[in-house]
Amino acid sequence: MYLTNRERVLKVLWKLITRPSQSPSYFHNLITEKSPLALKLPWWSYDAINFIRKLELNNSFEWGSGGSTLFLANISGQLTTIENDSAWYNKLQVELKENQVDNVSLCKKDINLSSPENFKHSDYFNSLDKKYDLIAIDGEDHFGPDSSWSARVECFEKAQGFINPNGLIIVDDSWRYPEIEKLSRASSNKKFESLGPARRGVTSTDIYFY
Repeated sequence: MYLTNRERVLKVLWKLITRPSQSPSYFHNLITEKSPLALKLPWWSYDAINFIRKLELNNSFEWGSGGSTLFLANISGQLTTIENDSAWYNKLQVELKENQVDNVSLCKKDINLSSPENFKHSDYFNSLDKKYDLIAIDGEDHFGPDSSWSARVECFEKAQGFINPNGLIIVDDSWRYPEIEKLSRASSNKKFESLGPARRGVTSTDIYFY
């Protein structure tokens, strides 16, 4: 989040006070410096993780692989994961094999972030071609203070046409994308702002319900 160091520290302290159950995990992860992949957890807020882990889903889809892949595989009958980075794709293949995960379709897809138009013509963007119970938007982005567009916003707009009734869309680092809430056709949405695995500060993960 775009905060001063003092504001970040105060926000973390407040979350530790109001969410004391998250303190052991937060400090343990800081000490061990384990990655979300090693923890088998998404890089989302703990509040969002705790909400999602109670679900049982027939099929799920995610842009961006990692700890979220191992996490979602546990609650999904089938999971399709889209990755654009070759080295990370190879690493995930090894992780899935070592963890004996056999319900994940991990796909390497090329991406083009040179413009919104080129991105929407990329294999990465168009890999979403059928409906799912859950769609997670947590992958590569074209984002920054000087950027006029975001790949994740484009993904959200597309995802709304491919979500099953009573399904949900997850948007990580949602504080970056205030325009998504205006674009939403969801029946409701919930913001989960809290500490998260392998994070020093507070993050927000939004869930949109259809």
